[in-house]
Amino acid sequence: RNRLGYGAGDFGCNLYWQTISLFLYFYYTDTLGIAPGLAGLSFAIASTYDAFADPIMGSIIDRSRWKRGRYRPFMLLGAVPLAISFAAMFYVPPASGTALVIYVTLSHILMRTFYTVVNLPYLAMSASITSDSSERAALAGVRMMFAAAAGMLIALLLPKAVAALTGQVAQPYFVVAILIGLLATLMIVLCVRSTHETPHHALAEASDPAQQGLSAIAGTARDFAQFWRTLRANGPLARVVGAIVVVAVALTMFSKCLLYWFKYGLHRPDMVSVGLTLAVLTLVLFAPFWVWVAQRYSKRFAWMAGSLIATVGYLGFWLNSDPAMAMQLAWITLIGVGTASFAVNYWAMLPDTVEFNEWKFGERNEAKIAGFAAFAHKSALAVNAVLLGHILELTGYVANQPLSESTLVGIKATMSLIPLAGVLISVVLLWKYPITPAFHRRMVNDIAARRQPQ
Repeated sequence: RNRLGYGAGDFGCNLYWQTISLFLYFYYTDTLGIAPGLAGLSFAIASTYDAFADPIMGSIIDRSRWKRGRYRPFMLLGAVPLAISFAAMFYVPPASGTALVIYVTLSHILMRTFYTVVNLPYLAMSASITSDSSERAALAGVRMMFAAAAGMLIALLLPKAVAALTGQVAQPYFVVAILIGLLATLMIVLCVRSTHETPHHALAEASDPAQQGLSAIAGTARDFAQFWRTLRANGPLARVVGAIVVVAVALTMFSKCLLYWFKYGLHRPDMVSVGLTLAVLTLVLFAPFWVWVAQRYSKRFAWMAGSLIATVGYLGFWLNSDPAMAMQLAWITLIGVGTASFAVNYWAMLPDTVEFNEWKFGERNEAKIAGFAAFAHKSALAVNAVLLGHILELTGYVANQPLSESTLVGIKATMSLIPLAGVLISVVLLWKYPITPAFHRRMVNDIAARRQPQ
C-alpha cells in the first residue's frame, strides 16, 4: 500500500511536470508565437524562482510539526491551488508582446509556487517512509514507473486532445489543463491517504528552539550557508547533486528538441506523440530492470551501465543519416533504456546521503537536503532554458517556417551532443561514489546504535 500510494503521488506530480517539460516551451514558441530567446528567458525566470523556493520550503517543513506527519499535510493543502494555477498557465489572455510575456512568466511562477508546496514534501518523505537501502531502490523504481506512466499519458494524449478540441472550443490547451489538474489532484490526495511517515522524534525534539522563531526566509539564508558547508563535507551528496545538475542541463535538451525535430527535421508532426510516448514507455519497462541492477550490484554500477548505453544511443542518433521513422525510433528507444537508470538511481541515491549526513555529522535534515537538491536541479533547468533559447536563435530558428539545413543540424547537435557531454561528466563525478550496499548497512546500524537509550 505504501509503495503504490507513494507512486500515485509521483503520478499526480508528473502530470504537471511532464506537461511543463515536454510542451510548455514549445507552446510558448509555436502556439503563442513568443520568440525563442524570450521564451527561454521566461522559462528560466520561473525555474530560477522555483529553485530558490525549494530550500525555503525545506526550511518551513523542517520547522513544522503536524499531527498527521511533517510532509503529507503540506501536500493536501497545496493540491487544489496547484490545479488552479496550472490551468491559469495555459489560459491565453487578451494580450500580446511584452504583456503576454509578463503574463506567462507570472502564471508560471504562481504554478511553481504551489508545485513546490506539494512536491518538495513528497520528495523529502521518501527518507521517512523507510531506512532500508534496498527498499528505497524498490520505492524509487515504483515511483519512476508511476512517473513514467504519467509522462506517457501526457505525451500520448495531450497533443491528440488539443487537436481534437481545436475548432471546438476557444482555448483547447486551457480545457485540457483543467482536466489534467483534476486527475492530478485525485492522485495526490490518494498518496496522502495511502502512505505513512516514520517519525524521528529524537531528532525533531533536538532542533534548536531559537530557530523556530526565525522567519522562513531568514532561516533559509542560514540554511544556505549550512548547506554549502555540508556539501563540501558530505562527498557523496556533492557527487550526486553534481551529477544531476549536468544530467538535467543535458538530457532536457533531448526531450525539448524532440518536438522540433519531428516537426521540422522529419516533417512528421503527427509522430510527436509516438516519439515522446516511446521515450517514456522505455522508462516504464526498464525501471524495474535498473532497480534490480542497483539491488544486485550497486546504484553506482547501475548508473555507469546506464551511461554506457546512453552514450551509444546519443552517438548513434547523431551519426544516423537515415530519415526512416523506424531508425529514428530505434535510437530514441536505446537512449531511453540508458537514461532510465538515471531517473531511478538519482532519487534512490539521495536518501542514502541523508543517512551519511546523520552518520558523519549527527544531523539528518532530509527536507533541507531534498530542498537544496531540488534547488540545484531546477537551477540547471533554468540554465537549460536560456541555453536552448540562445541556440535556437543562433541557428536561425523561426517558428512555423521551413528551416535551413544548418538550423536542422544545430537542433540535432543540441539534442545529441550536449546530452552526451552531460552523461560523460556524470560518469566522472560518480566514479568514486562511496556508498555501497555494505557501507550503507554499516551506517544504518551505527545510527540505530546511537539512538538506543544508554
